[in-house]
Amino acid sequence: METKDSVNIEIIWDATEIDAKIKLLAEMIANNWKDADTVNLVPIMTGAISFGSKLLNYLEAFFPHKWVVNPVLASAYSDDFDPSEPEIVTSRNFEQRMQMGFPTIILDDLIDTGITLIKLKNKISKMTNGPVEIAVLVDKKFRRQANLEANYSCFTLAEDKWLVGYGMDYKGKMRGMDKIGYIS
Repeated sequence: METKDSVNIEIIWDATEIDAKIKLLAEMIANNWKDADTVNLVPIMTGAISFGSKLLNYLEAFFPHKWVVNPVLASAYSDDFDPSEPEIVTSRNFEQRMQMGFPTIILDDLIDTGITLIKLKNKISKMTNGPVEIAVLVDKKFRRQANLEANYSCFTLAEDKWLVGYGMDYKGKMRGMDKIGYIS
């Protein structure tokens, strides 16, 4: 697939595969937390926008009215593909909106170095006094720096590929693709 910016994209997972995996993941999460009255979901924007939205739809279908969404903004990459110190921005009332003592699941498009996720997980753990888990669309193992694993993931990628689509971007573009590919 050739883009307007002359970037070649090789598709890895199509929309049907992604949807099926997210549905299975939602069923697993819903079953794991079926006895909890409330579960906090913290999608990391903007990468988790597509994954988080689809996952939430399925979670609500399996167990309605228990999922509290409280997004954060975070970025660990610049346009040159090099990770930087992650910046995490929460809303003014983020802590008040978190349901204390209940489980929290951080949602992200992918876990790569793990630095952003471990920083956010530690912050939420101190704040809520409840278990904190991580759910990602893609577990990208090649560049892992933090001692952290996702509790839930739809796909695993062992190679060092720059992924685009389904929330993942290249220079701010291609997040809205309904498939996942890599720049070749």
